Amino acid sequence: MKNLLELEPIQKFIHAVGKGVEKYFGKENACIVYLQPDGTFYGVALYEWLSKKKKNLTLATMADDGKGLDEKKVEGRKVLIVDNDIITGKGYKRAMEVMRVRKERLHIKDVKFATYIDRVGLADFSVWKYSSEAIWHPQEIDALDLKIISYLGENGRISFAEIGKKINLSQVAVKNRIDNLLGEGILTIHGVLNIDRFYTMSAAIQLEADSKTVEKLLEKFQKKQEVYHLAKRSGRYSLGIGILAHNIENIESFVENEVRAMPGVKNIEVFIGELPILPKTISPKLS
Repeated sequence: MKNLLELEPIQKFIHAVGKGVEKYFGKENACIVYLQPDGTFYGVALYEWLSKKKKNLTLATMADDGKGLDEKKVEGRKVLIVDNDIITGKGYKRAMEVMRVRKERLHIKDVKFATYIDRVGLADFSVWKYSSEAIWHPQEIDALDLKIISYLGENGRISFAEIGKKINLSQVAVKNRIDNLLGEGILTIHGVLNIDRFYTMSAAIQLEADSKTVEKLLEKFQKKQEVYHLAKRSGRYSLGIGILAHNIENIESFVENEVRAMPGVKNIEVFIGELPILPKTISPKLS
C-alpha cells in the first residue's frame, strides 16, 4: 500500500499549498484542523509533511459545524482548516464561523482555509480556483478581486482596511484593486433599492414582435422603474420582460397600457409570481 504522501492528488495538494501554509504559520504555534469526512486525507497528509519541518504543530478534526473539535489543540495557535472541495461556500462559512466565535476565548491568533478545489473563490490556499479560472476571465479578474466585490456587495460602506483584514491585503493594495476594477469597467459602485421594501409581487412577460417594435420597447422600458429584467429572445418570443408590482392590478395595467398598446406587438404571455429570488435590489431610475 502506498504511503499517503505518495498519492498523486496529495502530492498536487502539498505542492500547491505547502509552501504558502508554511509561510503563513511561520514560527507560531499552529494547528491543522481537517473537516470530516472529506478533508481527512488532505489534512493528515499536510500535517505529516509539515510536522517534519515544524515541531510546534498539532492536528485536530471537526465537522463543519464544530462538532468533535478538541479546543485544547487550537488554543493560542494559528489555525488552518482543511477540506477537499468548496462547492457552494456553505461549509466554508460554517467552519470559519466556528473558529470566529471561539477566537477570543481560545486566543486563536488567525484562521485560514485550504482546499483542493475552490469553486467559489473563498479559500486562502487551493490547487484549483474554479471560479476565477473557469467562470471568469483570469486575465481580467482573480479570486481576490471576487472576494473584494463580494464584500462590497454585502456592505457598500465597508472600508478598504476592513476588506484588507479579511483577505490579508494592505489597505493600499485593496484600494488599488478597486480603482483598477472601476477603471476597467468591471465594477461599478452605486446606490440600490431593496425590492421587498417597495414591491410585493412580480411578473414575467414574454412577447412576440417585429425587430423595430422590440427596439422601441427596449428603449421605453429601460426607463421604467418597475422593470428589472429585459432580454431579447430567440424562438417563438422576441422579448422577455420582468416587472415588479404592488398588486395584480398594477400588472394588468402595465400589460394593457405599456405592452399591448404598442403597435407591432403580437402574442403576449404573462406569468405572475412572488418577488424574484435574484436580484434582491434594483437601481433607482430618474426620469
